[in-house]
Amino acid sequence: MAASTAGSNGHAVAIEVEGVRYPSARQAALTLGMSTGTVQQRAHSLNFPAYRWLGATPGPRKVRTPEDCLVAKEIIEPAYWAFDGGARRANVLDPNFDPPRVIRRVGWVKCMHCQRFHFSGNVVSVRLCSVCGGAGGWPVGADPHEDA
Repeated sequence: MAASTAGSNGHAVAIEVEGVRYPSARQAALTLGMSTGTVQQRAHSLNFPAYRWLGATPGPRKVRTPEDCLVAKEIIEPAYWAFDGGARRANVLDPNFDPPRVIRRVGWVKCMHCQRFHFSGNVVSVRLCSVCGGAGGWPVGADPHEDA
């Protein structure tokens, strides 16, 4: 922990030198042209009565919660929906940005090779179904979602 903070709350400690108040020991040291350690030592020493340690700077400190942070929030992806003929598109959102950023769109699309509809996780990039393989672009196999 730095010596210029009071306790573990992270607030800068105010210093008074010859009647002039500074918001922190660092600011006082910069203004007076000496090191921060020297200012701190003088503030704690009885030999320098002109240097006073004033305690934490008043004011509430915002407490951060995981919900407040804009890091590592899960991507908001819509649920799979029943076949609608390709009428609906839904946005996949990244809430790590403010406002949330659209990263892709999902929905039903027609395969560019066999012309059958399939649900695509990215309607812009994934335009071939996994059943026909798009003339060899995807592995060929049975569609587990296809109705018999």
